[in-house]
Amino acid sequence: MLDGLFVTPAVTAIAEALASAHATGALAVVGHAKIAAALAGTGATAREVLAVGLPPRAARKLPSALPDLSSVADASLAAVIGVDVTSAATLVEWSRVVRDGGVLVLVDRGNAPEASKRALCAGLTELEQRHAGRVVVTSGLVTHL
Repeated sequence: MLDGLFVTPAVTAIAEALASAHATGALAVVGHAKIAAALAGTGATAREVLAVGLPPRAARKLPSALPDLSSVADASLAAVIGVDVTSAATLVEWSRVVRDGGVLVLVDRGNAPEASKRALCAGLTELEQRHAGRVVVTSGLVTHL
């Protein structure tokens, strides 16, 4: 979905969304190895990042990559960043691993209204959208009732 040309602006928008939500701690990136690597950072900016659901070729380069979030404990992550999310049901499952007050970040190409609709249907609150070229980054807080 995002080729190398669009990764840096997308990562900047994602980092802004995480900072806005005060998301500190471990996070998971679903579906994109380059975004996971960029968010992991190095040195003083290093974060604990789990790469999840990568294509087979990218997963071979990251031996710690997980096939899905089923092995991650409930409410153990500060955030989940997902690329090309197609259903609100997927977001509900991702919400399980995000702690109360954590954030889900959706990265899509175009279609901002559809991304907002999916986030609202998944029960996210305090939605924010950022645009980085054609990429739309939608973030929302997870609330466990």
